[in-house]
Amino acid sequence: MLDHNMAQNLQIVVQVAIKYSELLGPQNIIEIFEDLRCNEGLYYYLGSVVNVSNDPAVVFKYIQAAVTTGQLKEVERIVRDNNHYDAEKVKNYLKETALPDQLPLIIVCDRFDYVHDLVLYLYSNSMTKYIEVYVQQVNPSRLPQVVGALLDVDCDEHVIKSLISSTPVQFSIGDLVDEIEKRNRLKILHRWLEAKASEGSQDPGLYNALAKIYIDSNYEPERFLSSNKLYDPRVIGAYSEKRDPSLAFLAYSQGQCDDELLRLTSENGMFKQQSRYLIKRRDLGLWSKALVGDEQHPLNQSHRRQLVDQVANYGLPEADDPEEVSVSVKAFMAANMPQELIELLERIILEPTAFSNNNNLQNLLILTA
Repeated sequence: MLDHNMAQNLQIVVQVAIKYSELLGPQNIIEIFEDLRCNEGLYYYLGSVVNVSNDPAVVFKYIQAAVTTGQLKEVERIVRDNNHYDAEKVKNYLKETALPDQLPLIIVCDRFDYVHDLVLYLYSNSMTKYIEVYVQQVNPSRLPQVVGALLDVDCDEHVIKSLISSTPVQFSIGDLVDEIEKRNRLKILHRWLEAKASEGSQDPGLYNALAKIYIDSNYEPERFLSSNKLYDPRVIGAYSEKRDPSLAFLAYSQGQCDDELLRLTSENGMFKQQSRYLIKRRDLGLWSKALVGDEQHPLNQSHRRQLVDQVANYGLPEADDPEEVSVSVKAFMAANMPQELIELLERIILEPTAFSNNNNLQNLLILTA
């Protein structure tokens, strides 16, 4: 019937094919339509069975038929809603076909995490407008991966900055920072991050990124680390350790990251800073870690000696808070360090300090001696 008059008999043939589909099997019917090069008939036939079929081959044939007959909206629908097609095969087919509209390919790559492959394909074929469509209209949450892929193909920074600025902030700023940072290009986010901060963003990832930029560019990092409360002190402290231990100390002290701070100051010989921090913290448990040690902080006699010297020479003589002095003295008593305690008391009492005339400390010195 199709050989005799395809246009006139197409509807009847399709109805017969649908009626006997289960009996003949979809593959046999597909072969008949293909042998006759009847793409329209194949499209209409498969349209009746594709939504109830679990066969990836049937779905793929339907996608091919829809493409061949120009039914791109139906291609979009099936790749968006159907769960029974071979994503890799469909992706490659859509790339090879070079459709006038790349939305079906975008949908497949977004659903099945072929984002990097998608961006490389679109960029290499000068279809950057579809990259914009993807992150601005289809799925803004994919922006971090898209930017990472664009950096991999050495896309112009102005293009990337424009894409970031024009995309709704429905993505993880932390993920965006990670993608850019691992490619050593964090500075391209500088102005955008500052703009988001000025808008009142509370995202720690944003402020972590700003802190890293200020540290690497030496753009008043001390001011930022001491005044900003929204970055993660542990993240920025760890980032700063090899770059500038003093900045790491500042970050750790802002967040009261005690364990990290003790390790940092001991490893870098920063015992003056350690002594001042311990005195200000007024925490007997923390003092014990420094003076006695524990499993996480094994006692190092050399480090303890250097700490005691700094406490005696600078830390306590500078103190003007009675509670700071009281807790420090109790810490040395609890650590069973009478000789070192005498050193401290002598510096506090016998030299001009705010506590030179403190009767309790004088009596304690007499008893300890």
